[in-house]
Amino acid sequence: MKTLFVLQRQPLREQEWLLDIFSAGQGRLSVVAGRTQPAADLHQRYQGDWAHAEDWPQLRGLRSLQTYSLQGRNLYCGLYLAELLVRLLPRHEAQPELFLTYAKTLEGLQNTELPDPWLRLFEYQLLQALGYGFSWQQDREGRPITAEESYRFIAREGFVRSDAAVISPIKPPSLPGEYLLELGQGRAQRPQCWAAAKQVLRCALEDLLERPLVSRELFQSGM
Repeated sequence: MKTLFVLQRQPLREQEWLLDIFSAGQGRLSVVAGRTQPAADLHQRYQGDWAHAEDWPQLRGLRSLQTYSLQGRNLYCGLYLAELLVRLLPRHEAQPELFLTYAKTLEGLQNTELPDPWLRLFEYQLLQALGYGFSWQQDREGRPITAEESYRFIAREGFVRSDAAVISPIKPPSLPGEYLLELGQGRAQRPQCWAAAKQVLRCALEDLLERPLVSRELFQSGM
């Protein structure tokens, strides 16, 4: 039996769901589940298995191991995380560390009224897993970030000093080096640090996404 999360669910045939799942050992993949099985909901950790079939693998023996109760804004955050994984994770590539990070993030969102740190930490780990990671403590040339300088972030490259020439259609915002160092050293407490992290990580992720996230639009519309 394998441990998994359901990331997305859509009707396939009259009695079946097509599920996008995230498995600890197999990564992201699509499977078919009968609608007579337990409801395959997001934000639950399941145990189950699947067998190869003519079109998609057939999920069987689905059993809930843990439910993460997300309310209000944190529910939108959970939808956002799942959509990021669906949109960016390649299929059939095991990501055991990211799987654990996802579980810890859902646990954190369940128990906090301040979701931003949890979201930023997950986004950072996701970029690392995808091969687009960067350091908060070094610029793109490998030089140490200093607290006295200000920096701009360039997607797929990293940080450059604010006074450096930047070839970009939109000039990235200038960020204090002290904020970046606090993030890199795991001691970020000030809201300004997490706001800086949001700017940087959104820039990095939007460079990889081909279209806007539906979950973000839902949150902005208040649905």
